[in-house]
Amino acid sequence: MSTKKVLVAVIISLLFIINTNGQVTTIDSVATSKVQHFNFDDMPSETIGEGIKRKWFHGEKGQMTIFNLEKGAHIPWHKHPNEQITYIMSGKVKIKTIIDGKETIVEVGAGEVIVFPENVPHEFWALEKTVDLDVHVPVRQDWLTKELPDYLKKSK
Repeated sequence: MSTKKVLVAVIISLLFIINTNGQVTTIDSVATSKVQHFNFDDMPSETIGEGIKRKWFHGEKGQMTIFNLEKGAHIPWHKHPNEQITYIMSGKVKIKTIIDGKETIVEVGAGEVIVFPENVPHEFWALEKTVDLDVHVPVRQDWLTKELPDYLKKSK
């Protein structure tokens, strides 16, 4: 297994361990859980802005998204009540966010991860063609409506 795949598996595992507060799974809870299986390669992409495509799915507590960003794509300044873990699978992005109370610009490239706590504003620019894997916990309720959030409408 590649280092990238191991890193992604570790991140996802830690995310769910943290969000279940270390609960022990019992036979009863497994029997009532719904196992889901997805293949990103088989999912259609949706265009959500100029040079921005996404594929996503969600479980009960979290969601995972693959963004394909063309060079120059821009995801405007926004925040949400969800923790966001962003893993850049390939390419490079410039991100504006708040770090230690100061507006900061950081570049994040292939193999790197950045974590945004809930309600921390952030903005992305693709410096090159980029594949970005995001995990949000809890599920983004604004995405369930199928209506684009206002900040993404600005990117079209």
